[in-house]
Amino acid sequence: MKIIFVLILALAAWVVVAQPRAAGSGTVHREVWFHAEITLRPAANGQKAWILPFDVVSVSSSDEARPSFFVVNGLERLPLSYTGSTPEGYVRYEIPYFQGELIWRKEGRQLAGFWMRPDRGTQYELVLSPGKLARFALNEAPVKQYLLEERYALVQYEPGSPAEKGRRAIAALTEHSDGTVTGSIMTESGDYRYLAGNRSGNRIHLSTFNGIFAYVFELELTENGGMQGRQLLNGSSELSIAGKADLMAKLADPNGITGMKPGVTSLGFSLPHYKSGELLGPELGRPTVIQIMGSWCPNCLDESVAFKQFQAAFPEVQFFGIAFERSSEREEAFSAVDKFVRGLDLGYPVLFAGRAASGAVEKVLEGLVGFQSYPTTIYLDRQGEVRKIYSGFYGPGTPEYEPWIQETLAFIEKLQSE
Repeated sequence: MKIIFVLILALAAWVVVAQPRAAGSGTVHREVWFHAEITLRPAANGQKAWILPFDVVSVSSSDEARPSFFVVNGLERLPLSYTGSTPEGYVRYEIPYFQGELIWRKEGRQLAGFWMRPDRGTQYELVLSPGKLARFALNEAPVKQYLLEERYALVQYEPGSPAEKGRRAIAALTEHSDGTVTGSIMTESGDYRYLAGNRSGNRIHLSTFNGIFAYVFELELTENGGMQGRQLLNGSSELSIAGKADLMAKLADPNGITGMKPGVTSLGFSLPHYKSGELLGPELGRPTVIQIMGSWCPNCLDESVAFKQFQAAFPEVQFFGIAFERSSEREEAFSAVDKFVRGLDLGYPVLFAGRAASGAVEKVLEGLVGFQSYPTTIYLDRQGEVRKIYSGFYGPGTPEYEPWIQETLAFIEKLQSE
Protein backbone atom coordinates (compact mmCIF):
# COMPACT_ATOMS: atom_id res chain seq x y z
CA MET A 1 0.00 0.00 0.00
CA LYS A 2 2.97 2.33 0.51
CA ILE A 3 3.79 2.15 -3.23
CA ILE A 4 0.21 3.06 -4.11
CA PHE A 5 0.18 6.06 -1.76
CA VAL A 6 3.51 7.42 -3.04
CA LEU A 7 2.47 7.03 -6.69
CA ILE A 8 -0.86 8.77 -6.14
CA LEU A 9 0.99 11.74 -4.69
CA ALA A 10 3.48 11.74 -7.58
CA LEU A 11 0.76 11.64 -10.25
CA ALA A 12 -1.26 14.35 -8.52
CA ALA A 13 1.86 16.53 -8.46
CA TRP A 14 2.39 15.98 -12.21
CA VAL A 15 -1.16 17.09 -12.96
CA VAL A 16 -1.11 20.30 -10.92
CA VAL A 17 2.53 21.32 -10.65
CA ALA A 18 5.07 19.27 -12.53
CA GLN A 19 3.81 19.74 -16.05
CA PRO A 20 6.65 21.92 -17.29
CA ARG A 21 6.53 25.54 -16.31
CA ALA A 22 9.24 28.13 -16.57
CA ALA A 23 12.74 26.85 -15.96
CA GLY A 24 14.90 27.95 -13.08
CA SER A 25 14.19 26.97 -9.49
CA GLY A 26 13.88 29.89 -7.10
CA THR A 27 13.69 32.48 -9.90
CA VAL A 28 10.98 35.13 -9.76
CA HIS A 29 8.77 34.80 -12.82
CA ARG A 30 6.56 37.36 -14.51
CA GLU A 31 3.36 36.12 -16.12
CA VAL A 32 1.57 37.83 -18.99
CA TRP A 33 -1.80 36.37 -19.99
CA PHE A 34 -3.42 36.29 -23.41
CA HIS A 35 -6.96 35.53 -24.52
CA ALA A 36 -6.53 33.33 -27.60
CA GLU A 37 -9.16 32.60 -30.24
CA ILE A 38 -8.99 30.13 -33.11
CA THR A 39 -11.50 30.43 -35.94
CA LEU A 40 -12.54 26.81 -36.47
CA ARG A 41 -15.02 27.73 -39.20
CA PRO A 42 -15.44 31.21 -40.74
CA ALA A 43 -18.88 32.82 -40.92
CA ALA A 44 -20.70 31.84 -44.12
CA ASN A 45 -24.22 31.58 -45.53
CA GLY A 46 -25.73 33.43 -42.60
CA GLN A 47 -24.09 31.13 -40.06
CA LYS A 48 -21.92 32.57 -37.28
CA ALA A 49 -18.25 31.68 -37.15
CA TRP A 50 -17.16 28.85 -34.88
CA ILE A 51 -14.68 30.35 -32.43
CA LEU A 52 -12.57 28.38 -29.95
CA PRO A 53 -11.31 30.52 -27.04
CA PHE A 54 -8.52 29.37 -24.75
CA ASP A 55 -5.79 30.86 -22.55
CA VAL A 56 -2.10 31.35 -23.18
CA VAL A 57 0.37 32.55 -20.57
CA SER A 58 3.86 33.92 -21.16
CA VAL A 59 6.32 33.32 -18.32
CA SER A 60 9.57 35.29 -18.28
CA SER A 61 12.44 35.91 -15.92
CA SER A 62 15.64 37.93 -15.90
CA ASP A 63 17.80 34.85 -16.54
CA GLU A 64 15.93 33.83 -19.72
CA ALA A 65 16.50 35.42 -23.11
CA ARG A 66 13.05 34.44 -24.35
CA PRO A 67 9.77 34.04 -22.45
CA SER A 68 8.17 30.61 -22.21
CA PHE A 69 4.62 30.18 -23.51
CA PHE A 70 2.00 27.75 -22.24
CA VAL A 71 -1.47 26.77 -23.40
CA VAL A 72 -3.68 26.71 -20.29
CA ASN A 73 -6.77 24.53 -19.81
CA GLY A 74 -7.84 24.82 -16.18
CA LEU A 75 -5.12 23.10 -14.14
CA GLU A 76 -3.28 21.97 -17.25
CA ARG A 77 -0.34 23.90 -18.70
CA LEU A 78 1.02 22.67 -22.02
CA PRO A 79 4.51 24.05 -22.73
CA LEU A 80 5.14 25.43 -26.20
CA SER A 81 8.61 24.96 -27.69
CA TYR A 82 10.11 27.79 -29.73
CA THR A 83 11.38 26.40 -33.05
CA GLY A 84 12.39 29.53 -34.95
CA SER A 85 11.04 32.38 -37.04
CA THR A 86 10.07 33.04 -40.67
CA PRO A 87 11.17 35.80 -43.08
CA GLU A 88 7.66 37.26 -42.72
CA GLY A 89 8.27 37.90 -39.01
CA TYR A 90 6.29 34.98 -37.58
CA VAL A 91 7.62 33.04 -34.60
CA ARG A 92 6.90 29.32 -34.49
CA TYR A 93 5.97 27.30 -31.42
CA GLU A 94 5.60 23.56 -31.45
CA ILE A 95 2.88 21.98 -29.33
CA PRO A 96 4.13 19.10 -27.14
CA TYR A 97 3.39 15.42 -27.78
CA PHE A 98 1.16 15.95 -30.84
CA GLN A 99 1.60 17.10 -34.45
CA GLY A 100 0.49 20.71 -33.99
CA GLU A 101 2.10 24.13 -34.18
CA LEU A 102 1.19 27.71 -33.34
CA ILE A 103 2.74 30.59 -35.29
CA TRP A 104 2.17 34.30 -34.73
CA ARG A 105 3.62 37.76 -35.13
CA LYS A 106 2.90 41.06 -33.43
CA GLU A 107 0.19 43.16 -35.09
CA GLY A 108 -0.56 46.24 -32.99
CA ARG A 109 -1.33 45.11 -29.43
CA GLN A 110 -2.29 41.64 -30.61
CA LEU A 111 -0.47 38.56 -31.78
CA ALA A 112 -1.95 37.13 -34.98
CA GLY A 113 -1.17 33.95 -36.88
CA PHE A 114 -2.31 30.37 -37.30
CA TRP A 115 -2.84 26.98 -35.69
CA MET A 116 -1.13 24.54 -38.02
CA ARG A 117 -1.99 20.84 -38.39
CA PRO A 118 0.97 19.44 -40.40
CA ASP A 119 -0.44 15.92 -40.09
CA ARG A 120 -3.50 17.03 -42.07
CA GLY A 121 -2.09 19.96 -44.04
CA THR A 122 -4.63 22.40 -42.56
CA GLN A 123 -4.41 25.74 -40.76
CA TYR A 124 -6.81 27.93 -38.80
CA GLU A 125 -6.64 31.64 -38.02
CA LEU A 126 -5.36 32.52 -34.53
CA VAL A 127 -5.48 35.81 -32.58
CA LEU A 128 -4.05 36.45 -29.10
CA SER A 129 -5.21 39.54 -27.21
CA PRO A 130 -3.40 40.63 -24.03
CA GLY A 131 -5.22 40.25 -20.74
CA LYS A 132 -6.63 37.55 -18.49
CA LEU A 133 -10.19 37.62 -19.78
CA ALA A 134 -13.18 35.34 -19.38
CA ARG A 135 -12.98 32.55 -21.95
CA PHE A 136 -16.48 33.33 -23.20
CA ALA A 137 -18.25 36.68 -23.29
CA LEU A 138 -21.72 35.55 -22.21
CA ASN A 139 -23.69 38.70 -21.51
CA GLU A 140 -27.19 37.83 -20.37
CA ALA A 141 -30.05 39.67 -18.72
CA PRO A 142 -30.76 38.63 -15.12
CA VAL A 143 -32.67 35.34 -15.00
CA LYS A 144 -33.59 32.78 -12.40
CA GLN A 145 -30.45 30.71 -12.11
CA TYR A 146 -30.64 26.97 -11.84
CA LEU A 147 -28.16 25.02 -9.75
CA LEU A 148 -25.24 23.45 -11.59
CA GLU A 149 -25.21 19.91 -10.23
CA GLU A 150 -22.05 17.84 -9.82
CA ARG A 151 -23.01 15.20 -12.38
CA TYR A 152 -25.26 14.96 -15.44
CA ALA A 153 -26.32 11.98 -17.53
CA LEU A 154 -26.13 13.15 -21.15
CA VAL A 155 -26.66 11.93 -24.69
CA GLN A 156 -24.61 13.21 -27.64
CA TYR A 157 -26.44 12.84 -30.94
CA GLU A 158 -26.40 14.06 -34.52
CA PRO A 159 -28.50 17.23 -35.05
CA GLY A 160 -31.86 16.27 -36.49
CA SER A 161 -31.58 12.65 -35.34
CA PRO A 162 -33.43 11.10 -32.38
CA ALA A 163 -31.54 11.49 -29.13
CA GLU A 164 -32.17 7.79 -28.45
CA LYS A 165 -29.68 6.94 -31.20
CA GLY A 166 -26.92 8.99 -29.60
CA ARG A 167 -23.96 8.16 -27.41
CA ARG A 168 -24.17 8.26 -23.65
CA ALA A 169 -21.95 10.67 -21.73
CA ILE A 170 -21.50 12.11 -18.24
CA ALA A 171 -20.68 15.72 -17.40
CA ALA A 172 -18.75 16.24 -14.16
CA LEU A 173 -18.42 20.00 -13.71
CA THR A 174 -17.52 22.41 -10.90
CA GLU A 175 -18.61 26.04 -10.66
CA HIS A 176 -16.16 28.30 -8.84
CA SER A 177 -16.88 31.46 -6.88
CA ASP A 178 -15.55 33.71 -9.67
CA GLY A 179 -17.99 32.28 -12.21
CA THR A 180 -15.50 30.01 -13.93
CA VAL A 181 -16.43 26.39 -14.57
CA THR A 182 -14.02 23.47 -14.92
CA GLY A 183 -14.29 19.70 -15.24
CA SER A 184 -14.73 17.21 -18.03
CA ILE A 185 -17.26 15.22 -20.02
CA MET A 186 -16.83 11.45 -20.15
CA THR A 187 -17.99 8.94 -22.75
CA GLU A 188 -17.56 5.18 -22.89
CA SER A 189 -14.32 5.63 -24.84
CA GLY A 190 -12.70 8.22 -22.57
CA ASP A 191 -13.02 11.88 -21.60
CA TYR A 192 -12.54 15.29 -23.21
CA ARG A 193 -9.78 16.05 -20.70
CA TYR A 194 -9.52 19.47 -19.06
CA LEU A 195 -12.50 21.68 -19.92
CA ALA A 196 -12.52 25.30 -18.79
CA GLY A 197 -14.98 28.11 -19.28
CA ASN A 198 -17.50 30.25 -17.48
CA ARG A 199 -21.15 30.72 -16.65
CA SER A 200 -23.54 33.57 -17.37
CA GLY A 201 -27.11 33.16 -16.23
CA ASN A 202 -27.97 29.58 -17.13
CA ARG A 203 -25.55 29.35 -20.02
CA ILE A 204 -22.28 27.48 -19.52
CA HIS A 205 -19.65 27.47 -22.23
CA LEU A 206 -16.52 25.33 -22.04
CA SER A 207 -13.56 24.67 -24.30
CA THR A 208 -10.27 22.81 -24.49
CA PHE A 209 -7.32 22.94 -26.86
CA ASN A 210 -4.29 20.67 -26.89
CA GLY A 211 -2.88 21.19 -30.36
CA ILE A 212 -4.60 18.25 -32.02
CA PHE A 213 -8.17 18.46 -30.73
CA ALA A 214 -10.19 21.65 -30.32
CA TYR A 215 -13.61 21.37 -28.67
CA VAL A 216 -16.28 23.86 -27.63
CA PHE A 217 -19.32 22.98 -25.50
CA GLU A 218 -22.27 25.40 -25.49
CA LEU A 219 -24.59 24.27 -22.71
CA GLU A 220 -27.69 25.64 -21.00
CA LEU A 221 -29.28 24.65 -17.70
CA THR A 222 -33.05 24.17 -17.82
CA GLU A 223 -35.81 23.53 -15.31
CA ASN A 224 -35.91 20.37 -13.22
CA GLY A 225 -32.19 19.70 -13.52
CA GLY A 226 -32.05 19.59 -17.31
CA MET A 227 -29.09 20.38 -19.55
CA GLN A 228 -29.08 20.94 -23.30
CA GLY A 229 -26.78 22.39 -25.95
CA ARG A 230 -24.25 21.40 -28.55
CA GLN A 231 -20.62 20.48 -29.03
CA LEU A 232 -18.35 21.82 -31.79
CA LEU A 233 -15.69 19.30 -32.85
CA ASN A 234 -12.67 21.02 -34.38
CA GLY A 235 -13.98 22.78 -37.49
CA SER A 236 -15.64 19.72 -38.98
CA SER A 237 -18.89 18.83 -37.22
CA GLU A 238 -21.22 19.35 -34.29
CA LEU A 239 -23.25 17.20 -31.94
CA SER A 240 -26.42 18.02 -30.03
CA ILE A 241 -26.44 17.38 -26.27
CA ALA A 242 -29.34 16.70 -23.93
CA GLY A 243 -29.67 15.25 -20.45
CA LYS A 244 -30.45 15.82 -16.82
CA ALA A 245 -28.77 15.90 -13.42
CA ASP A 246 -28.05 12.46 -12.03
CA LEU A 247 -25.55 12.10 -9.20
CA MET A 248 -25.56 8.31 -9.69
CA ALA A 249 -25.04 8.39 -13.48
CA LYS A 250 -22.76 5.65 -14.79
CA LEU A 251 -21.46 4.47 -18.15
CA ALA A 252 -20.74 0.91 -19.25
CA ASP A 253 -18.16 -0.89 -17.11
CA PRO A 254 -14.76 -0.40 -18.86
CA ASN A 255 -13.84 -3.93 -17.79
CA GLY A 256 -16.69 -5.48 -19.78
CA ILE A 257 -16.56 -3.79 -23.20
CA THR A 258 -13.68 -5.60 -24.92
CA GLY A 259 -13.04 -9.32 -24.44
CA MET A 260 -11.55 -12.48 -25.90
CA LYS A 261 -13.11 -15.01 -28.28
CA PRO A 262 -14.73 -18.00 -26.56
CA GLY A 263 -12.08 -20.52 -25.62
CA VAL A 264 -9.17 -18.07 -26.14
CA THR A 265 -7.50 -17.12 -22.88
CA SER A 266 -3.95 -16.12 -23.81
CA LEU A 267 -2.47 -13.39 -25.97
CA GLY A 268 0.87 -13.06 -27.69
CA PHE A 269 2.43 -10.86 -30.35
CA SER A 270 5.70 -9.97 -32.04
CA LEU A 271 5.82 -6.42 -33.39
CA PRO A 272 8.57 -4.02 -34.47
CA HIS A 273 9.81 -1.30 -32.16
CA TYR A 274 8.70 1.99 -33.69
CA LYS A 275 12.30 3.24 -33.87
CA SER A 276 14.69 0.29 -34.18
CA GLY A 277 12.41 -2.17 -35.94
CA GLU A 278 13.43 -4.91 -33.48
CA LEU A 279 10.65 -7.47 -33.02
CA LEU A 280 9.43 -7.58 -29.43
CA GLY A 281 6.72 -9.35 -27.49
CA PRO A 282 5.82 -10.48 -23.97
CA GLU A 283 8.04 -12.99 -22.21
CA LEU A 284 6.42 -15.80 -20.25
CA GLY A 285 7.27 -15.76 -16.58
CA ARG A 286 6.62 -12.04 -16.15
CA PRO A 287 3.32 -10.16 -15.83
CA THR A 288 2.57 -7.89 -18.79
CA VAL A 289 0.64 -4.65 -19.32
CA ILE A 290 -0.26 -3.98 -22.98
CA GLN A 291 -1.40 -0.47 -23.88
CA ILE A 292 -3.23 -0.21 -27.23
CA MET A 293 -2.64 3.43 -28.12
CA GLY A 294 -1.88 6.05 -30.75
CA SER A 295 0.40 9.09 -30.76
CA TRP A 296 -2.63 11.15 -31.89
CA CYS A 297 -4.73 10.18 -28.84
CA PRO A 298 -4.96 12.66 -25.90
CA ASN A 299 -6.39 10.05 -23.51
CA CYS A 300 -3.40 7.85 -24.38
CA LEU A 301 -1.16 10.71 -23.28
CA ASP A 302 -2.69 10.81 -19.79
CA GLU A 303 -2.61 7.03 -19.44
CA SER A 304 1.02 6.92 -20.58
CA VAL A 305 1.99 9.38 -17.84
CA ALA A 306 0.51 6.99 -15.28
CA PHE A 307 2.09 3.89 -16.83
CA LYS A 308 5.50 5.57 -16.81
CA GLN A 309 5.18 5.87 -13.02
CA PHE A 310 3.81 2.33 -12.70
CA GLN A 311 6.72 0.86 -14.64
CA ALA A 312 9.20 2.53 -12.28
CA ALA A 313 7.34 1.07 -9.30
CA PHE A 314 7.07 -2.47 -10.74
CA PRO A 315 10.32 -3.25 -12.63
CA GLU A 316 9.45 -6.95 -12.82
CA VAL A 317 6.31 -6.19 -14.88
CA GLN A 318 6.61 -5.81 -18.68
CA PHE A 319 4.94 -2.74 -20.20
CA PHE A 320 4.34 -2.37 -23.93
CA GLY A 321 2.70 0.38 -25.93
CA ILE A 322 1.24 -0.85 -29.24
CA ALA A 323 0.78 2.15 -31.51
CA PHE A 324 -1.83 2.30 -34.27
CA GLU A 325 -1.15 5.41 -36.33
CA ARG A 326 -2.45 7.57 -39.18
CA SER A 327 -0.07 5.78 -41.55
CA SER A 328 0.35 2.07 -42.24
CA GLU A 329 4.13 2.50 -42.72
CA ARG A 330 6.49 2.63 -39.77
CA GLU A 331 8.83 5.12 -41.47
CA GLU A 332 5.96 7.52 -42.19
CA ALA A 333 4.59 7.25 -38.65
CA PHE A 334 8.01 7.60 -37.02
CA SER A 335 8.04 11.37 -36.41
CA ALA A 336 4.61 11.40 -34.72
CA VAL A 337 5.36 8.42 -32.46
CA ASP A 338 8.85 9.67 -31.67
CA LYS A 339 7.57 13.10 -30.63
CA PHE A 340 5.03 11.46 -28.32
CA VAL A 341 7.57 9.06 -26.77
CA ARG A 342 10.35 11.63 -26.36
CA GLY A 343 7.98 14.29 -25.00
CA LEU A 344 6.89 11.96 -22.21
CA ASP A 345 10.31 10.32 -21.83
CA LEU A 346 8.65 6.89 -21.83
CA GLY A 347 10.82 4.10 -20.55
CA TYR A 348 8.78 1.19 -21.86
CA PRO A 349 8.94 0.06 -25.50
CA VAL A 350 6.38 1.38 -27.98
CA LEU A 351 5.77 -0.97 -30.89
CA PHE A 352 4.33 -0.12 -34.29
CA ALA A 353 1.21 -2.04 -35.36
CA GLY A 354 0.07 -0.23 -38.50
CA ARG A 355 -2.77 2.11 -39.33
CA ALA A 356 -5.59 2.88 -36.91
CA ALA A 357 -8.42 1.49 -39.03
CA SER A 358 -11.57 -0.47 -38.33
CA GLY A 359 -10.69 -4.07 -37.46
CA ALA A 360 -6.94 -3.38 -37.33
CA VAL A 361 -6.55 -4.09 -33.61
CA GLU A 362 -8.37 -7.45 -33.76
CA LYS A 363 -6.25 -8.43 -36.78
CA VAL A 364 -2.96 -7.69 -35.01
CA LEU A 365 -4.01 -9.11 -31.63
CA GLU A 366 -5.78 -12.31 -32.64
CA GLY A 367 -8.42 -13.45 -30.19
CA LEU A 368 -9.44 -9.97 -29.12
CA VAL A 369 -13.08 -9.02 -29.77
CA GLY A 370 -15.21 -5.94 -29.22
CA PHE A 371 -12.43 -3.38 -29.44
CA GLN A 372 -13.96 0.11 -29.26
CA SER A 373 -11.56 2.75 -28.03
CA TYR A 374 -8.03 4.06 -27.76
CA PRO A 375 -6.54 3.45 -25.31
CA THR A 376 -7.47 -0.08 -24.30
CA THR A 377 -5.26 -1.93 -21.84
CA ILE A 378 -4.73 -5.68 -21.51
CA TYR A 379 -3.22 -7.29 -18.43
CA LEU A 380 -1.50 -10.70 -18.66
CA ASP A 381 -0.29 -12.91 -15.82
CA ARG A 382 3.03 -14.77 -15.79
CA GLN A 383 1.58 -17.56 -17.93
CA GLY A 384 0.45 -15.14 -20.65
CA GLU A 385 -3.21 -15.54 -19.67
CA VAL A 386 -5.48 -12.53 -20.11
CA ARG A 387 -6.63 -11.45 -16.68
CA LYS A 388 -8.24 -8.11 -17.42
CA ILE A 389 -9.10 -5.81 -20.37
CA TYR A 390 -9.90 -2.16 -19.65
CA SER A 391 -11.44 -0.02 -22.42
CA GLY A 392 -10.95 3.73 -22.64
CA PHE A 393 -9.44 5.99 -20.02
CA TYR A 394 -10.69 8.70 -17.66
CA GLY A 395 -7.87 11.14 -16.99
CA PRO A 396 -6.91 13.64 -14.27
CA GLY A 397 -9.64 16.07 -15.32
CA THR A 398 -12.28 13.60 -14.08
CA PRO A 399 -13.34 12.28 -10.65
CA GLU A 400 -12.71 8.71 -11.89
CA TYR A 401 -8.94 9.21 -12.18
CA GLU A 402 -7.75 8.60 -8.62
CA PRO A 403 -9.98 5.53 -8.07
CA TRP A 404 -8.53 4.12 -11.34
CA ILE A 405 -5.00 4.68 -10.04
CA GLN A 406 -5.70 2.84 -6.81
CA GLU A 407 -7.53 -0.02 -8.52
CA THR A 408 -4.90 -0.45 -11.24
CA LEU A 409 -1.92 -0.30 -8.91
CA ALA A 410 -3.51 -2.88 -6.63
CA PHE A 411 -4.18 -5.17 -9.60
CA ILE A 412 -0.63 -4.89 -10.97
CA GLU A 413 0.75 -5.52 -7.49
CA LYS A 414 -1.42 -8.64 -7.29
CA LEU A 415 -0.14 -9.92 -10.68
CA GLN A 416 3.43 -9.34 -9.58
CA SER A 417 2.97 -11.18 -6.27
CA GLU A 418 1.39 -14.30 -7.80
